[in-house]
Amino acid sequence: MKEAQLGGEPITDKLTRAPGNGAPIGGLKVVAASGWFAARPSGTEDIYKIYAESFRDQAHLDTIVGEAQAIVGNALREPA
Repeated sequence: MKEAQLGGEPITDKLTRAPGNGAPIGGLKVVAASGWFAARPSGTEDIYKIYAESFRDQAHLDTIVGEAQAIVGNALREPA
């Protein structure tokens, strides 16, 4: 992932492990000051699920979700 911003703010963290105990989270969590998203594969379907939260408003949440979809889509298309 080469993106540097989420929802118009700098990305402050990219996590694949839980900060408290270091356990794998089974996906990726991307954090900015006013919101975050997490993406992980479904355990039952051949899809990725995106979870997101904005600390501002619905319009900001919609922006985060759209950017998350693009980031995940790009990551799935990039050669390993």
